[in-house]
Amino acid sequence: MPIFVGLVLAIVGNYLPKCKQNYTIGIKIPWTLNSEENWNRTHRFAGPVWVAGGMVIMLCALIGGAFLWVMAAAFVVMVAAPVVYSFLLFKGKRQ
Repeated sequence: MPIFVGLVLAIVGNYLPKCKQNYTIGIKIPWTLNSEENWNRTHRFAGPVWVAGGMVIMLCALIGGAFLWVMAAAFVVMVAAPVVYSFLLFKGKRQ
């Protein structure tokens, strides 16, 4: 199962940078929805992060019992890194 989940996340990560601004697919936080530049830069950043996270999750299938901790950490990084990056872009534009 981790191989399938990691593969899906890697495929989504590959698609994220090509995704246009919308309310259905993508990282939908207030900062990205208000600015097309923030949307584009956040998704260009998030794409490789998600691909790397998907690869890590796929590798977790080969690790013994510790893979749940690594998998959870990968999910946290995949969610938190783009949100923090987008917020920093937002704060930088406001000042």
